[in-house]
Amino acid sequence: MNTSNHFFKTAQVCQNGHLRNSDTSTHAAKNEIFCSICGAKVISACPHCGSQLRGAYYMNKPIYSGTMCNVLEGRKLSSHISGYKDVKISNTVDVPAYCYNCSKPYPWTEATLQTAERIIDMLDELTPDQKKQLVDFIPDIIVETPQSRYAALVYAKFLDGLQGLAVDCFKDWLKKNVFPTLLVLLNMQKQ
Repeated sequence: MNTSNHFFKTAQVCQNGHLRNSDTSTHAAKNEIFCSICGAKVISACPHCGSQLRGAYYMNKPIYSGTMCNVLEGRKLSSHISGYKDVKISNTVDVPAYCYNCSKPYPWTEATLQTAERIIDMLDELTPDQKKQLVDFIPDIIVETPQSRYAALVYAKFLDGLQGLAVDCFKDWLKKNVFPTLLVLLNMQKQ
């Protein structure tokens, strides 16, 4: 039993970022070795530091036992905690981009960063310096950081007017991976 009031259960996520199980202990029958969506290996801990992936959020709710008394009649309430029950607080589990313990990217984030870098390298209309600047800003557009808005403006400026298959592919990647509020700055979503 967990002794803290609030805690996370261990989750399973495949190396491509598909949440496979939000609670590996309570729902062990749902555990997978390989992802049933894409076939990738499924992990339940950070490959860099070993910290468990955070899944469903729970709290220990006390279970009271004893005599229930009528407070209006002046009797004292006589009860005590006889145990605790794990109660799920949230049904929503977001697949994180980075480890909460070591701050390194999870495998699905690493794959996202590498894919973007490869696509940027194919944007022949950009100079090597422009490509490097876009690559350096990738982490700032997939999660919200203080640099995110500036990064989105740089992306919009460099991509404005570019055409071709690589640009279309990269814009599609941006729509799927960029932090949603930044799409407006990238002129890819209406306000």
